Amino acid sequence: MAIWLKHARSAFGEIDAYGSSARVGVAADVIPRATFGELVSIDEAYAALAVERDALLADARDEAARIVEAGHAQAAQIAEQAQREYETASEQGYRDGCDRALADWMQRLADVANAQSQLQIRMRERLAQIVASAVEQIVRVERHEALFERALATVDRIVEGATYLRVAVHPDDYAEAKATFDRLASRWRDLGQPIPLSVIADKRLDPGSCVCESDFGTVDASLDTQLRAMRSAVSRALKRSVEEADADAQSEDLAADNSGYAIRDDEEAA
Repeated sequence: MAIWLKHARSAFGEIDAYGSSARVGVAADVIPRATFGELVSIDEAYAALAVERDALLADARDEAARIVEAGHAQAAQIAEQAQREYETASEQGYRDGCDRALADWMQRLADVANAQSQLQIRMRERLAQIVASAVEQIVRVERHEALFERALATVDRIVEGATYLRVAVHPDDYAEAKATFDRLASRWRDLGQPIPLSVIADKRLDPGSCVCESDFGTVDASLDTQLRAMRSAVSRALKRSVEEADADAQSEDLAADNSGYAIRDDEEAA
């Protein structure tokens, strides 16, 4: 026989996490030996279970602490990575902004240069027109004798080896043309080139006209022809000037591009 002090009404066991009590008790204070052994085994089992439970709870708390610590570390890494990405994006955005600003500036500079170039071209063309018109007015009001004097250089190119030369002019210009070309014929005779030369008045021609004909061909040395030649020469000179200006502008643009890239390289290095 044995005495068991843990009575069902007074033997309190360990209170678990849910507030329940794990206890072993019997209805009577005196129990048989066999029953006592079983009660001891059950009580030891409850005690071992409580120890194991406490160990599991401790392990769970440790694991939870490790998880929380790992979460904090991971959160810190994520925040650090986000900060690096933000700084990288900010730097890239700054470079992109600089590139766009430089491109916009170069485009505006090119537009201004192009507008200035077009304005200069129009001004040159207008100036050339004014000069040509002024020269034309001066030439048209001067005596046509000067026109025939200028025509002599053209005539010399077609009389070498010619057997005759006929000059047709407007009737109003006949006297001046006759006097001028008579002097030319006299000079030819002095040089041993007695080329037959005749000056005729042709009503079909305009004032200032001078058409020279030989057996080698016909040359128009009229005032209008000389003025057209003058305008053509002015146009060619203007074209060359524009081409040279464009070449200079391209050189300046290339230098500006190189300067812009140098500025960007300096900023990136800084």
